[in-house]
Amino acid sequence: MPDDPREGSEFFLNVPDKLDDPFPDLKYFRENHPVFYYSPLEQWFIFDYDNVAALFNDSRLSADRMKGFVDAAPDSVRPELRTIAPYLEKFVLMHDEADHTRIRKFLHLGFNSDAIHALKENIQEIVDELLDRAQPQGRIDFASDLAFLLPAYVLSDLMGFPKQDRHRVLQWSLDFIGFFNNVPITEQTTRPMVRSATEMIDYTQALLEQRQDQPQRDLLSTLANIADADISKDEIVANAMLLLLAGHVAPRNLMGNVVWLLLTNPDQHAKLRARPQLLRNTIMEALRYEPPVTLIPRIALADFTIGGQTIHAGDIVQLSIASANRDESHFQNADTFDITRAPGAIMSFGHGAHGCLGAPLALEESEIALESFFRRMPNFRLDRDRPIKWYRNAANRGPENLPLLF
Repeated sequence: MPDDPREGSEFFLNVPDKLDDPFPDLKYFRENHPVFYYSPLEQWFIFDYDNVAALFNDSRLSADRMKGFVDAAPDSVRPELRTIAPYLEKFVLMHDEADHTRIRKFLHLGFNSDAIHALKENIQEIVDELLDRAQPQGRIDFASDLAFLLPAYVLSDLMGFPKQDRHRVLQWSLDFIGFFNNVPITEQTTRPMVRSATEMIDYTQALLEQRQDQPQRDLLSTLANIADADISKDEIVANAMLLLLAGHVAPRNLMGNVVWLLLTNPDQHAKLRARPQLLRNTIMEALRYEPPVTLIPRIALADFTIGGQTIHAGDIVQLSIASANRDESHFQNADTFDITRAPGAIMSFGHGAHGCLGAPLALEESEIALESFFRRMPNFRLDRDRPIKWYRNAANRGPENLPLLF
């Protein structure tokens, strides 16, 4: 690490190998430059727990960052991006205060405790179906065959998308993730996202109109037919897209990280086998230790000073969840994976009003899937004839492929 990292080229986002293990660098920045401006990207990075937590709740930062995405895109694709930006701007996670609260109220209909409880049977059925496919083969790609398909299928069923169209939802999701979670934005990540967004807008609009005339027992029907609802048709379409797109990769990362951490920490795996009731605790510790989403961006609305640094209106501010979760001032022995650790106030689902709406569903899916997998395939081990492929970029950590034998 250079003495002054602002003048060096070794910033961890610039070195692919460092994305495999950014935690030494995160520790360095957290302890030496907790509020850090990286000039090549023209973005601020916040590394310490207290400032990350404070800025999640700071009204001087806005979640409305679509303009920033458009402005950061290459000139060659900016006009294409502007054609679908009006829908992306209506995502609930792009809104602040009153609009955020208003839209979130309606989406909460699908994610309150009663709704999640009602989904448990459906989740279990999907898990059993996916494990049944793998059982006779003696092998499974845990990430792609279970952890990725499960949340995609659950969300598609929740919204009311036909089962035969699940594969389309998966591809749309991958294209969106490729755009939003890679820094910097490129032509290669923008064009597929714009194409998928256009297809998904048309598809969801048609399905919404159908549900208005012929409602069924799904969330899209509920949203389409709420009497006197203070939410527009375009907002429903946009946020139906968001729910389908945002709920796939993070749960896959979470479940895959749990399995990987147990494989690489056999002492902790032995503890879980001896005490299966530690499963939820294991999931929470994996969320802390290897968060599936590592960075959350915000836009400064006004000039302000934090950590002795002045952030200016319009600046992009990246809140480092991965660093905050390893802050020793809040988590003792933070670089140790310990499934008996008392769950603390981790940042993995965000914090405050913008905390992840889908967190309860992601936890329920993960617990059901992992319990079933550990029970049915207790002697799982790595398939060393097939390589692990990691999904590690500026904002994500998790296995894209995790081949196992059992």
